[in-house]
Amino acid sequence: MRPCCLNRLHRLHRLLLMLVILAAPAWAAAAASPPGVIISDAGDLPLRVEHMALLRDPTRDLDLDDVRAPQTAGDFRPAPPGILNLGTGKDAAWARFRVRNATDQALAILLVLTDARMTEVAYWALDDDGQVITQRRDGRFADPAERDRSHRWFLFELPLAAEATATVYLRVTSDTGRRLDLRLTDPLRLAESDRATSAWLALFFGAMLFMLAYNLMLLVQLRDPAYLWLCCVIAGAMIWVAEREGLLTTLLWPLWPSWLSGIAAGAALGLTGIFMFPVAYLKLPQQAPRWVWVHWTLVLLASSLPVLFLWQPRLSYDLTSALGTLCAPVAVVSGLLVARQKPRAAIWFLVSWLPMLIAMAILSLLNYGLLPAWTAIWALPYVGVLAMLLLLSVAQADRVNALRRQAERARAALAQNEARLTELVDARTRELAVQRDRAEAASRAKTQFLASMSHDLRTPLNAVLGGAELLRRSPRLGDEEQAQCGLIQRGGGHLLRLIEDLLDVARIEHDRLRPVISDVELRPLLADLAAVADRQAKAKGLGFEAQSAADLPERVRSDGRRVHQVLQNLLENAVKYTDTGSVRFSAALDPAASVPTDEGIRVLLFTVTDTGRGIAPIDRERLFAPFEQAHPTATGTGLGLAICRELADMLGGTLTLESAPGQGSRFGFRLPVQRVTGLSDSAVPAPEAASIIGYAGPRRRVLIIDDSEVNRLLMTGQLRALGFAVDAAADAEAALAIARSHLPDLVIADLRMPGTCGYAAVWQLREALDCPRLPAIAASASPLPAPGDPAALGFQAFLLKPIEQGPLCTAVGNCLGLAWLRGDALSACTPPAPHGETALGQASQDATAELLLQPPPIELEAAREFAAQHDWASLREWCTELGDAFPECADFAQRLRDLLDEIDAGAGADAVVGALQRLLAARG
Repeated sequence: MRPCCLNRLHRLHRLLLMLVILAAPAWAAAAASPPGVIISDAGDLPLRVEHMALLRDPTRDLDLDDVRAPQTAGDFRPAPPGILNLGTGKDAAWARFRVRNATDQALAILLVLTDARMTEVAYWALDDDGQVITQRRDGRFADPAERDRSHRWFLFELPLAAEATATVYLRVTSDTGRRLDLRLTDPLRLAESDRATSAWLALFFGAMLFMLAYNLMLLVQLRDPAYLWLCCVIAGAMIWVAEREGLLTTLLWPLWPSWLSGIAAGAALGLTGIFMFPVAYLKLPQQAPRWVWVHWTLVLLASSLPVLFLWQPRLSYDLTSALGTLCAPVAVVSGLLVARQKPRAAIWFLVSWLPMLIAMAILSLLNYGLLPAWTAIWALPYVGVLAMLLLLSVAQADRVNALRRQAERARAALAQNEARLTELVDARTRELAVQRDRAEAASRAKTQFLASMSHDLRTPLNAVLGGAELLRRSPRLGDEEQAQCGLIQRGGGHLLRLIEDLLDVARIEHDRLRPVISDVELRPLLADLAAVADRQAKAKGLGFEAQSAADLPERVRSDGRRVHQVLQNLLENAVKYTDTGSVRFSAALDPAASVPTDEGIRVLLFTVTDTGRGIAPIDRERLFAPFEQAHPTATGTGLGLAICRELADMLGGTLTLESAPGQGSRFGFRLPVQRVTGLSDSAVPAPEAASIIGYAGPRRRVLIIDDSEVNRLLMTGQLRALGFAVDAAADAEAALAIARSHLPDLVIADLRMPGTCGYAAVWQLREALDCPRLPAIAASASPLPAPGDPAALGFQAFLLKPIEQGPLCTAVGNCLGLAWLRGDALSACTPPAPHGETALGQASQDATAELLLQPPPIELEAAREFAAQHDWASLREWCTELGDAFPECADFAQRLRDLLDEIDAGAGADAVVGALQRLLAARG
């Protein structure tokens, strides 16, 4: 060949080689170019990524640079169109595709991965020059700071400029089934899709929650373990679906621990319920006891799934799939084993489980990539769960109906006997109801009678006690008449106390007993109680001891009258039922009470201890009932302790009893009170030793309005004896005429009068006299319901009939601001009264003083008889009665007690007896 031809061939060969070398990168790029998605219009969104290239990484070590390298980029293989089902495996999967914005405007696109089960997801978007536009890592086990919990799916931003193209690399890793359902959308269309999906999920979970609540209610009512295992199935299915749909890592991520897989936990709980439900529903321990061990073994394996997932996630997932596959044959065998004995229950069981068993079999094939990842197949387990639970609920209801029919047959067998018994019971009930109504009617009549008799009983008592008091103050009566007046007062006082007890019982039964709270001087009240109890104890030859703690408050807020009533009754009972020994009275702060609060609340503990007969345990509670006594032969009404307990409860305290036969008794009265630190005008004053005989200052005029002539005469006498000018009227018209002639300083009006009542009469007086602040005192034989009623009616005070001297003086003194003069103050201060009058009454100073010191002769005659017979116990009792009936003779009675104490001591008894007889003779 010619040399020129050879040269030409050589040049052609070099040219072809150069063209091959230049075309090789283009061919490689063409080969490595990934499939793409073209967005020709923004309205086409959302779009599913139907075509992509796939690369598997068994080592899980490749990164973005590795897969872009020429030696690896060519390993990407086109994936089948549609939603990719990668199944399970230990490899990481890389997906690559291109997205081209063919529009003339920039787009803010979101790439959505709809499978929330991925362990880790990595995402990169590159432009045409190979530069990274955006990237992010996400997934259950990613860094918590990088985990996006704003959405249940994986969202990745993909901004595209107009006419721009981006290459997307996606790396997914998971030990469970994997679906690459990738969609391109924007926030607006994603929100619309979320609303539709959320509605279906809300419907699903709402139905599940309803069935869970329904079965829990049946479990509580019927106590059937089948409902417990059915609840486990429902709860496990809810957890499993919530993890599958990404709800645990979004809505519940603050509560759900990140290390616990919802797939494993839900499967463990659900499979436990699935395997244990036939054991309870079909009664397998009775029908097939050996087969029960198979169920227990499967339950043990299912319960290990969450723990196994922490170390071997893939093994846990495989075991979950295996147990799910075993559900079908195990359920079928269990149903067939009891089909002969319980055909109806077995048929319902197999029909109920059929939808779920089919769904679980398909689900296992889907998870391992043996079926395509169609959306309908993905949602099939949800439909199967709902159908299964619905049929199981119907099956349970059918079993309950069968049990109900059995119960109805059993009830029908007992109906005749129950009818006979019902007739007998109804007849007896009607008879008892008649007797009960009669007893209740009698009790109500008794209570209403006692309550309504208050006015009628107090009115004559007012005349008895008031008349006796006026007679005793008269200097014209002799000694014998004075003594008879004392006897009348003692009997009237005893009758008044009896009436008060009966009325208290009536108020208690009608729930009308209310405390009257005021400031109480505590130590004077206790001293008065101790003095009276000491006189009673010495009259019986008993010892008496009174102790008051040094830290007792001086002034407290409580109902002083009721406190005095409770303690007085306890002390009187202690003396009454003690024949030998002593009585002890103590008052202190309760050591068992809590620390005082800022309001100054204290708990006082009053204790009355005696060495008397004692009380048997069987009789302790009986004594606190009305009209009950410790000894049938004892005197009294048996109302004292019953009233004391009610009064203690009313005051917020408690009354306790400790006693034993032959060892005495100990009563404890715990009383919460409020401590008063400052002075108060409403404080209950200490009892005075000397009686009131007048007042200091100008003479005051009092107008009495009362329809009872006896009451008018008594109050007129009581007030005139104290130095008042008194006018009396029987009705409102007469009172108005008198007031216009003589302007009163004070009005005392009876509330219950025919025609115009006392309230209206006082109102008319104030209007007619143009004196709206005219002081007025209300008086009535019926107590007012509430302590604040006098002020509400326009009165400054209230007097309860019979009106005694002490309450009358207190009320008048408070209304007029008077300074009272007492018997021991005459020599020190006798202020003159205007117009030559005195405010000391009709008796002279010397006569009154002498009357206060000299007992009546008839009383002295009885004392002389006791002394002549050396009956010292009776003489002590006489001293006590003398002090109660004649307070002005207290010094004389005390002198006799001192002499009796010396006689009991035994030293110089003859001389002391002679002195006692001379004292009695000298006073004759």
